[in-house]
Amino acid sequence: MRPALLSLALAVTALVWGTGADPAVHHRGRSPAAAAPTTAQPLPAVLAGRPVVFREEFDTLRLGPVWGWQTAAYARCTSNPGQHKLDLLTRSALSVAQGVLTITARPGPRGQWTTGLLSTGDTCSSGGDGVRERTGDVVLAHVRLPSLPTPGAWPAIWSWRSGGREVDLFEWHADRPHTLELVNHVRTAYTYWDSPQVAAGAWLYVAVQLGATDTTWYVGTSLAELRTAWSDHRGVGTGFSAYPVVSLSVDDGSNHAVPADGTPITFEVGSFAVYGPAAGR
Repeated sequence: MRPALLSLALAVTALVWGTGADPAVHHRGRSPAAAAPTTAQPLPAVLAGRPVVFREEFDTLRLGPVWGWQTAAYARCTSNPGQHKLDLLTRSALSVAQGVLTITARPGPRGQWTTGLLSTGDTCSSGGDGVRERTGDVVLAHVRLPSLPTPGAWPAIWSWRSGGREVDLFEWHADRPHTLELVNHVRTAYTYWDSPQVAAGAWLYVAVQLGATDTTWYVGTSLAELRTAWSDHRGVGTGFSAYPVVSLSVDDGSNHAVPADGTPITFEVGSFAVYGPAAGR
């Protein structure tokens, strides 16, 4: 979404949003430390006055100067078999058309699936401009989940630096099509967030506010419908700093169903942005 349209949408949204979580959703399996109810502001209030630190609208595929296509989060930079993934990262799995990034996973050699990933840093020398998410930032993405029937699909947007510092904007698995996994690995807090809004093939806006003592997630089918999904009441600490990662993985069957056949899997991203604190870094 272009800046002028985004500003208009946020202005309208500020008038119509409620301040509580969507009553139609359910939480399962959250960590005990994160069980307190949320009192977070709606996202427009959180974004007010914040500078744009980074915005990607995928007018072109900027591999090298902006994004790398490998990650040190994977033990072999392009594959990570010890973490329940069939991934084999390739540049050819990434494409951009009409302002949308498409990551396509296809059957590859030795039972792997060729697929794609983008990150701004810690990319095994494959590129990236080094932009980081930091304490106080808000991260916002517009994504389309893979369509069924595609068991094995595992799209995610997360963060990584120097062996950790992972916060998951979301993870999604095709065999649980109405569930988003919202996870703070920095201070061990998580929830499985169920909603009819979450579905195979659905376009969603997902955001996270990286507070020092409280991390808050927002989900909606449009900017005007974004609502607080969950707050973990743990936060990421004052010195958090990590690179964003956008990926489509393929499940190996350890925890979720593997692909039933060789049908390609696609994950689409319409935009990705990081907003800094209102008072500046």
